[in-house]
Amino acid sequence: MKEVTKYIDTNKNINTNKSSDNGNKINYVNKNKDENTNKICYVNKNLVKKYFRKKCVVYDFTKKELIQNIAKNCLWIGMVSVLFYQSAIAFVILQPLQIYMLERQRVAAYRQQKKEISMEFREVILSVSANLQAGYSVENAFCESYYDVAMLFGKESYMAKALVRLRGRLKNNQPLERILTELSEDTKVEDIREFADVFCIAKRSGGDIRAVIANTAGMIGDKIEIAKEINTVMAEKELEQRIMRMIPFIMIGYISLTSNGYFDSLYHNVFGVTIMTICLGLYGVACIVSEQILSIEV
Repeated sequence: MKEVTKYIDTNKNINTNKSSDNGNKINYVNKNKDENTNKICYVNKNLVKKYFRKKCVVYDFTKKELIQNIAKNCLWIGMVSVLFYQSAIAFVILQPLQIYMLERQRVAAYRQQKKEISMEFREVILSVSANLQAGYSVENAFCESYYDVAMLFGKESYMAKALVRLRGRLKNNQPLERILTELSEDTKVEDIREFADVFCIAKRSGGDIRAVIANTAGMIGDKIEIAKEINTVMAEKELEQRIMRMIPFIMIGYISLTSNGYFDSLYHNVFGVTIMTICLGLYGVACIVSEQILSIEV
């Protein structure tokens, strides 16, 4: 069982006790000065963590992904050490770059995961809308949407697992709006957050849930189509970016092989190492700028 994170607030006294339902829950007592009663509430541990990691990317590599990324980064650092410095010591000195590179890879994987979750959530909403038209209640419509999502994306997909948890919590008589709100906070996907907010308002005010879900599915579908069009247009530029990022290494390697000794004056001396380091820094800045230019979010 994972250790429970402590969250201290001036208005709330939090006790890190184990819950009988879920080890990831903690309870706190909300003391109201105007009332003499104490209200017991339950908070998901992941929701408490957001106060400590607001600006951090919440994505954990699997062991396979971590090994692959470390191997890829070591290969890149080795290529830089050979072409720019021709030194094994440089390979060791440049190892701290692994931290920065892993963080950027974490951000890229997190963005990709959010895109996949958004696409899966669109299919969930479409399935729920169809189930509502077939006469299911809202809760049963979400439960039945699991089979469609599992068939389209597999049982190991994020939304399939989320729907399994949703079905279990509904059996424990937990309100659907609370489950959707926590799902939106866990995934941090804007589409899910907006849907959860609208769904909660419609549920409380007695709005037309079927119309809300149908409109949400249409808007999410339009947004995904726009994103696909942008990705199609940017695909050519992304290919050009990858080619341009490899050109400096190709040029240095080609000249080193065809003109032996051409770069000898830049290796194993202070002046040459300084020049190569400056060039490597400019190359890194150019890569970051190009990624920022091509990172368009809908």
